Amino acid sequence: MASSSSSSSPSPCTLSYNAFTSFHGPDVGKTFISHLHKQFTSNRITMFDDEGIERGHTIDPALTQVIRESTISIVVLTKNYASSSWCLDGLLEILKCRQAGKLIVMPVFYGVRPNDVQRQTGDFGKGFEKTCRGKTIKEKGRWSQALNKVCSLKGFIFSPRDDESELFEKIGREVTGILQRIEYLIAREVTDLNTLNPKISTNKSRCSIDLVFLVVIINLLLEITSAVADQLSSSTRKPYFARISLVMSILSLILTIIDFTDKIRVHKVHFRCKLPIPWFYYPARDYSTRFGSSTDNILLFCVAGQLIVSAINLSFTERGRDGPIKVSVWPLVFAIGIVVSKFTEKPPISKNN
Repeated sequence: MASSSSSSSPSPCTLSYNAFTSFHGPDVGKTFISHLHKQFTSNRITMFDDEGIERGHTIDPALTQVIRESTISIVVLTKNYASSSWCLDGLLEILKCRQAGKLIVMPVFYGVRPNDVQRQTGDFGKGFEKTCRGKTIKEKGRWSQALNKVCSLKGFIFSPRDDESELFEKIGREVTGILQRIEYLIAREVTDLNTLNPKISTNKSRCSIDLVFLVVIINLLLEITSAVADQLSSSTRKPYFARISLVMSILSLILTIIDFTDKIRVHKVHFRCKLPIPWFYYPARDYSTRFGSSTDNILLFCVAGQLIVSAINLSFTERGRDGPIKVSVWPLVFAIGIVVSKFTEKPPISKNN
């Protein structure tokens, strides 16, 4: 890779393309870009290249709009890149968007040394000098500064001896990781905006609290049902109450899963089979942050455990035997636990992280 100066993160907005590629067509149009496009397609990344746009003396307004609406720009620097004023003007627009915090720029030095690009020397420098003929000192200076700037950004260096397929995979992984981090930041900012909007926040909180209290009521009814069943001496009535207990346990689990699923949707987390616990993880930082508080996770398994206990007791009761597990106290414990967790829960990730 090139030097490690980091790029600015784009502000949340509606983006037409994930990646925009800037390149000199005759150098890489039918090889590098086509393979890169295949790699991005397999990674579900939308890519735009300017090969189909008519080139003139000035950069096309449509191309400028595409650059501004993209998330990442991949600048493929080749030996003849600077021989095109179109490419150099496009680079100016790319760096302008980066300076405004609306674009991440990733250079790829394809068969050219970063030093030659930075100093405009060697074959790269010859093409640059040819392009600058008839241009003003100001125009040449702007192009030179842009080339110098792009060399200071984090990117990839490829030589003819390197494995090209490995380079495509690295670029694909890097771009995918950046897009996932941006998606996470946008999702978190939307969540923060909802918190600042009293109407949205109140409605969501009210819905969540109503759902929680519905689970509490079901668990309290389950407590009463379980207690009544324990006091009954008639073997004909015990299976009836045991079935009611099982149905309420199932309903309690369903409501808990609905609440948990809604949180998963809002935070846009993904399930990953990672050791030691396969679970839902935030997409940022290579899925290193586990979703949900420990209290939420424990309660989810407790409600599932309650269902298992009710099912076991029903199977024993229907055969005329007492269940091996006394459940009369557990529904009340779960109900109290849900209420406590709801009013003491903290956001999984704070703004300072």
